[in-house]
Amino acid sequence: MLMEILGIIIVVMALRTLFARDRSERMLYLNVIGFALSAMIALYIQTPFGAIMAITFFITSTLSSNAIAYSIGRVKEEIIKE
Repeated sequence: MLMEILGIIIVVMALRTLFARDRSERMLYLNVIGFALSAMIALYIQTPFGAIMAITFFITSTLSSNAIAYSIGRVKEEIIKE
């Protein structure tokens, strides 16, 4: 049941990413997709190696979310300067 819910979340966020008008919105939707994928890895591969893969994917998703937050800040600075 959880896998199906995560799959629906990923599909909805992918569609919202395609139709988003603003770059910052797209980045946030991609962030949600990354975290949902790490949860799916953890739920699907129920071995210690699967846990290591999920932790690694979660850490890289966290790093990418920090990059997204930094990029959103840069986009807002560029809008203010213009």
